[in-house]
Amino acid sequence: MTSSLAPLTWRETRQRLRCDHDRLLQVLATQRPGAPRSAWTHPSFLCVAMYRLSNHLVRRGHGWLARLVWHLNLLASGADVSYLADLGPGLVLLHPAGTSVMGRSGRNLTLVACGGLGGEVGRFDDIAGWPGVPQLGDDVWIGPHAGVLGPVRIGHRVTLGAGVVVVDDVADDTEVQGPTPKLLRREPASTP
Repeated sequence: MTSSLAPLTWRETRQRLRCDHDRLLQVLATQRPGAPRSAWTHPSFLCVAMYRLSNHLVRRGHGWLARLVWHLNLLASGADVSYLADLGPGLVLLHPAGTSVMGRSGRNLTLVACGGLGGEVGRFDDIAGWPGVPQLGDDVWIGPHAGVLGPVRIGHRVTLGAGVVVVDDVADDTEVQGPTPKLLRREPASTP
């Protein structure tokens, strides 16, 4: 399979990995005190590193090898991060298992548990250099069980709350939250 992605040198790939590592440490430090000083063996970073390797390989014309590394990443981490995805530096997949990613993003994309982005059946507009997939700006946070589907544009500094599914464009500096759950109370069944 050929790729429409511009080639990256190994040096550029390593720079992205360093940025991914440093950003993961920042995110972990904000979530819990006493965060590690290194994340080289953290499951989130290992998943991102395998994505970066597969993406580097496909950009250099080694499609079959990129696909092999993608499969290994899927088996090892439980995350389906396509080797054809074009994700900027600072990528963090906080809980990789169940995450699915295909599209384009700028810097500092964060996906939490079971989040994702990708195509939607029947929508094949080409806005991200690949038909049917979303284009995300910089500093996008996708919460747990949230996702972006289809050829939509998500602006810079956008936060998608838990369970939100976006199928339309979202402007810069926007926070998208899902509807508040409604608690229903049942009357206990009367006994004779």
